[in-house]
Amino acid sequence: MVKLLQGDCIERMSGLAEGSIDLTITSPPYDRVRSYRGNNNLWGEHVWKAAIAELYRVTKPGGVVVWVVGDATVKGSETGTSFKQALWAIECGFMLYDTMIYRKLNRQPLNHKRYEQ
Repeated sequence: MVKLLQGDCIERMSGLAEGSIDLTITSPPYDRVRSYRGNNNLWGEHVWKAAIAELYRVTKPGGVVVWVVGDATVKGSETGTSFKQALWAIECGFMLYDTMIYRKLNRQPLNHKRYEQ
């Protein structure tokens, strides 16, 4: 059975039983790169750390979390937030099985002096 839960992730997960989720696929805000109905300032380390910890609590042993994120570029350098999130997930107890970089077919034109992913 598939059940879709919509709402604040921390609030919704707090009502779930420990070890009750087989698979989570999520695409949380990308380092404040995109606008999410004006809620960009609500998402930061204090939220993603709590979200990952709760995800660990509710994920079944052997369960999978797919965490799709990207980093902002500030002064020519990526922030590394995605790496911080992965390291925090390991600290919470998750095992890091794979890191994937996907190829965008409809990417934006090159407008800076950095290589593209």
